[in-house]
Amino acid sequence: MNTLTHDYQRTAFADGRFLRVVNWHNTPEGGRATLRAELVWYLERYHPVLPEDLDRFTDTGRWHLDRPGFIPVFYDSYLNNATVAAPVCDELGLTAWFFPTTAILSIPPAEQAALAEQHHFSILEEERGQPAFAMTWDDLAVIARRHVVAAHTATHAAAKDITTPEDVEREISTPIRLITELTGVVPPAFAFLFGTPPVVGTLAGDAVLGSGVRYATTNTSYLRIAD
Repeated sequence: MNTLTHDYQRTAFADGRFLRVVNWHNTPEGGRATLRAELVWYLERYHPVLPEDLDRFTDTGRWHLDRPGFIPVFYDSYLNNATVAAPVCDELGLTAWFFPTTAILSIPPAEQAALAEQHHFSILEEERGQPAFAMTWDDLAVIARRHVVAAHTATHAAAKDITTPEDVEREISTPIRLITELTGVVPPAFAFLFGTPPVVGTLAGDAVLGSGVRYATTNTSYLRIAD
C-alpha cells in the first residue's frame, strides 16, 4: 500500500468514513422489529467490526475490510438488552458490543428503580410493571458467549465524579476485574458516562489508561490507549 493510500485511509477513518459506532440503550420488546430493521440496514452497508479488527487497523494503519466498519453498542445493563437486543443480533449472526454498568447486575429487582433514579438510568413506561428491568450476571454470561463485553463503570459514573482512590476502585478497577473474570479477557474498551475521554493526570483518567484496556470509548471515537 502506498503512502498516499495509507494517509487517505487514516483521514477517512478520522472523518468517520471507515467506521460507524451506533449506540443503543433501552431496547424494549415493543421496538424489536425496529431494532432488527435498523441492524439489517447497517449490515447491508457496513462490515461488523470486532476488537481484533480495530487492533489490526491501529497496529498497521491499514483498513483491511472491504466495506466501512460498523460497531453496534448496547449500554447500561438493561434487561431488554438481554431479552431483545442480544437475541436479535444472534438471529442476524451479528456480534455486538455490550457495555454493562456492573453494580446493578447484583442488585435485587426491588432496589433497581431507586438506583435508576440516582444514576441516570431510564425506566420505560411499558416496563414499569415488570419485576426487574436490569439484567443479571447470569444474563451477561450468556451474552458473553457470542458478543464483546466492555466496561462502563459500576454505577454509571462520570469521570469528573471519580475523585478518590475508593471511587477508582469501585467505578473502574472492580468493573474491569469482574468482567475479566467473567469473560476470561480484559475488556477491550472502557466508557465513562457522557462519553468523556480519560484525561492524563486525573485519578479516573490514569486508572483507565493503566488498566490494560485497549480502547477508550468517547462520543465521537475509539481511542487506542494500550497495546
